[in-house]
Amino acid sequence: MAADQKIRVMPGRRWQVFQRDGWKCLACGKSSHDGVILHVDHIIPRSKGGPDTFENLQTLCWECNIGRSNRDDTDLREN
Repeated sequence: MAADQKIRVMPGRRWQVFQRDGWKCLACGKSSHDGVILHVDHIIPRSKGGPDTFENLQTLCWECNIGRSNRDDTDLREN
């Protein structure tokens, strides 16, 4: 899928996920104060039918999210 066609999580929902997760990556604990870019990640990927629900979203930094791909459905909120 081309970048301009990518469906994004709604801004209000993103804000809620970041707020719930303490504005930090749930995998490594870094925040924007550490110079990382935070992403809202689907626990169950969209490509596998994962919804855009609050419960299926978690905060990861760019580095932790980029290598995850759609083969991993780890819910890091449980750590």
